[in-house]
Amino acid sequence: MDNSKSKVADVWFFPPYLLFASLIISVSLELFIYPLKILSGTSLQLIVGTLIIAASFINFFYAFRLFKDHEENPHPKSRTTQLFTGGPYQYSRNPIYLSFVILLLGCGCAFNSLWYIYFAITNFILLHYGIILPEEKYLEKEIGLVYLGYKKSVRRWL
Repeated sequence: MDNSKSKVADVWFFPPYLLFASLIISVSLELFIYPLKILSGTSLQLIVGTLIIAASFINFFYAFRLFKDHEENPHPKSRTTQLFTGGPYQYSRNPIYLSFVILLLGCGCAFNSLWYIYFAITNFILLHYGIILPEEKYLEKEIGLVYLGYKKSVRRWL
């Protein structure tokens, strides 16, 4: 075995924990501490936010399903044996993480709360530096030229 290759990506945390913490903290701040409204809170805003949330779920489950269909573990600390380039991966190298950020933005819109927007920005930054960059470094070592070609042809986020 080549010792120059990493066994797994050196990520900072498990991404769903960040999302769940962000949702819980946003709800708590909005309901119990200090509500931060975006607009007046119309039904159109609720509908648009709900559609954004639905789009994030569809994107997440489509990307997640690709992992399961190919018997690959989506956990960022698992060993990667293949690269997905179809489905949502042809538009974003990180559709699952993109779904997390979009979900928070949709919640902000639907529930008329800036707290979700603040946490969407926080998630974006933490996912970028704590998960995505270490994963990219790992994939460059593990998959090599195939990943580098994919990286040049598909954007990191959108």
